[in-house]
Amino acid sequence: MRRLAFLARAGSLTVMGFRFRRIIPLGRLLRINVSKTGVSVSAGRPGATVNVGKSGTHVTAGLPGSGMSWREKVSSRGCAPLLAVALLALAYSLS
Repeated sequence: MRRLAFLARAGSLTVMGFRFRRIIPLGRLLRINVSKTGVSVSAGRPGATVNVGKSGTHVTAGLPGSGMSWREKVSSRGCAPLLAVALLALAYSLS
């Protein structure tokens, strides 16, 4: 409660901790992700995923079940989002 009072006095009252995420599967390899900050599209399987959203295009690789993964931003503009959409369409057609 003291932290909340401190933030209120500082003029930056922030409510933290609330999260919302909904995943809508579209076949075996394609998903639409909806959260409180926006919508994104993911293609892939556990261990290898391409995600296109408002923050750019990301590639994630990991070891399923281990909790370890690696994520890299491919691009925030240019032709990478188009390439990612083409990959998503291909993944959707294969599923």
